[in-house]
Amino acid sequence: MDYIVNNEDKIRLISFISFLILFFLVELFFSKFKRNKITYKRWFINFAFIFIDNILLRILFPILAVGLAMICNKNNIGIFNILNIPIIIEFILTFIILDFGIWLQHLTFHKVKFLWNFHKIHHSDEEVDFTTGIRFHPGEIIISMLYKMFLVVLIGPSIALIIIFEVILNATSLFNHSNINIQYYLDNYLRKIIVTPNMHRIHHSVKERETNSNFGFNFSIWDKLFGTYIDKPKFSEKFVLGLNEFNNSTKKGLLFLLINPFHK
Repeated sequence: MDYIVNNEDKIRLISFISFLILFFLVELFFSKFKRNKITYKRWFINFAFIFIDNILLRILFPILAVGLAMICNKNNIGIFNILNIPIIIEFILTFIILDFGIWLQHLTFHKVKFLWNFHKIHHSDEEVDFTTGIRFHPGEIIISMLYKMFLVVLIGPSIALIIIFEVILNATSLFNHSNINIQYYLDNYLRKIIVTPNMHRIHHSVKERETNSNFGFNFSIWDKLFGTYIDKPKFSEKFVLGLNEFNNSTKKGLLFLLINPFHK
């Protein structure tokens, strides 16, 4: 655990780059859908978003969730800093609580118009592949960080567990959005526990009912438990990704997407 805490930046960077390369290669050889001519234009925009997002986070939040967890740990703030429980139980509970918290946040971003104005930029992608998993408006990233910091103060998880959770969350975001051909029987088995690309792809449908479903990132149980789970799209043969608002627009550049949430 000490090694993880002392090498946070290195672990994050190496893990992120490794997962990017991994899913790029898997998509290259085992893609489910053929890429079209706009793929690499999309990639430029999606990678630009994560570059901008990380710069803003470093500027606006010198103390990120991990730093806040350290402060909470030193001052016995939060449930797990007050309770003395075995690390393995803390890890399991932390992961479950944070995963539900992320699911609830995702649901809220769809239900509250102000938040949706930022989150819809993620849904504006006309294709869905591993790079869609890093396509988030800076406004959404900032709000998400504030929410994550609230969760850290509330539950007081250990510093190492926060790092592990965020590494896993980044990996699953890339995986859930990846254009990977997973056979039906395997996909059906996996989604009993985790969110699969085929399950999450439904969430990126232009159909509003399907867009407002399958909010999970790690565990599939939350959508099944709260009635937001959809097994397959209603019209599989006419399944369209993205949002009509953007699909029917000629303005799809990075600058337009950055300022779009602030337009009435």
